[in-house]
Amino acid sequence: MKLKFSILFFLSSACLAGFSQDKHQTSVERLFYLGEYERVIPLLKENLNSQPADLAAQKMLAQSFFYIGDVLNAYILYKEIAENTSNDYDTYVFLGNYYYVAANKLAETTTQEEKKVRFRFRKEEEKEPGTMIETYYKASEYLEKAYIIRNCDEVRKSLIEIYTITGNKEKIAQHKKSAKND
Repeated sequence: MKLKFSILFFLSSACLAGFSQDKHQTSVERLFYLGEYERVIPLLKENLNSQPADLAAQKMLAQSFFYIGDVLNAYILYKEIAENTSNDYDTYVFLGNYYYVAANKLAETTTQEEKKVRFRFRKEEEKEPGTMIETYYKASEYLEKAYIIRNCDEVRKSLIEIYTITGNKEKIAQHKKSAKND
C-alpha cells in the first residue's frame, strides 16, 4: 500500500509548474529534482516567509517533507493548501491517499466484530470521528475531488477499492460505468 501511495503521489506531482524563475528559485528547483530534499527544505521555508502564497513552493516543501519520510509535516502543509486553494489535484491526491493508508491501518487493528457494527452505520451523520469508516470517507472525499479535476485511472481504482470496502454499491457502479465511458 505504501508503494502504491508513493507511486500515485509521484505521478501526480511529477510536473510541478509555476515556481518563478529567478536564480535562487531555479537552484532550489534543481536541488529538488536532484533529490536534495534536506537542503531544499530551509530554502523553501525562507522563500515562503517572503512569498507565503507561492503554491508551487508550498507543494514542493510538502513533497520534500514526504520524500524524507516526514509525512506528518507534508500532511499539515497539504491540509493548509486545501483550505486556501481550490481545485489542486496534487493536494487532493496526497490527502486522499493519506487517509486511505490511515484507514487501511485502522482496518488492520479493528476486530471483525467492530467492523460489522461500524459498517451497519454508514450514514454521514452516524460516523464516529476517528474510526476506520470515517477515515475511508475522508479518503473518498479528497480522491473524488481529484478525480473530478483529472479522470486518472489510478484514482478511480482507489475509489472503487474504498467503496468496495465500505459497501457503497452505488459509487462502485458509478465509477465502473465511468471507466467504460473513458
